[in-house]
Amino acid sequence: MAPQREVPRISGGPPPLTSLSVAEAVAAQLRARILDGDLTDGSELPTEAVLLEEFQVSRPSLREAFRILETEGLVKVRRGKRGGMVVLHPTHDSAAYHVGLLLHSRKIPLADLATARNMLEPLCAEEAARRRSHVSIGRKLASLCTPDEGELEDGVAFTAMATRFHEELVVAAGNSTLDVLAGILESLWSAQEITWARSAVDEGDYPALKLRREVINAHLRISRAIENGDHVEAVRLTRGHLRAATPFVVSRGGQVRAIDRGGRRGTPRG
Repeated sequence: MAPQREVPRISGGPPPLTSLSVAEAVAAQLRARILDGDLTDGSELPTEAVLLEEFQVSRPSLREAFRILETEGLVKVRRGKRGGMVVLHPTHDSAAYHVGLLLHSRKIPLADLATARNMLEPLCAEEAARRRSHVSIGRKLASLCTPDEGELEDGVAFTAMATRFHEELVVAAGNSTLDVLAGILESLWSAQEITWARSAVDEGDYPALKLRREVINAHLRISRAIENGDHVEAVRLTRGHLRAATPFVVSRGGQVRAIDRGGRRGTPRG
């Protein structure tokens, strides 16, 4: 394809677009505004007419830029009378979905994903127990360990509740980068676990109430160790709990699938 002509710069406007793909250049500038927070989560992109005037590009190039951002999960089309392009900031779930695509394409076994997650989560428990705010952190985690009878009896609801504890445990480490990296693994694992739970419930093979209560007790013991600032015990308990719980999901074998948190295949909301 022949290079497109350079677009003259408008005074006070964005920098000129000179690449072979005008659409990619427009997408890059809009992407930066989204990630820098200039365009907030849930807000609408400026109208097509406004962006055409701002960037001085063709309508097909602008719409291709929209498609690029939509593929990245940074915008979505809203239909109807109030239609437009809605901004979506990245989340653990959206990042996990794309990591899931990579793992799926490489045919990574579920057991491999579980091993990676089980290596990182005890480190998060250790860091949480070392923090000055370990008392409040432990109490907050313990507050997540009180399911009502409906949640306890519903396998899928119980699994969702249990995954929330592990996700909060990652956040409790207090390290933003670890939160993102371990959080992606947790989110990806949670999607696989929800899928397993749906299947196990349908087949009448979901763990009995006694085992569900053991999960709750394990979560409470981890929470108390963190509350007490006992990082050695927090690591030991977390490792032991993961070692006991993980086989339920991986025992059927299989590989990581690109699925969203609801156990469905398809692109999740960002």
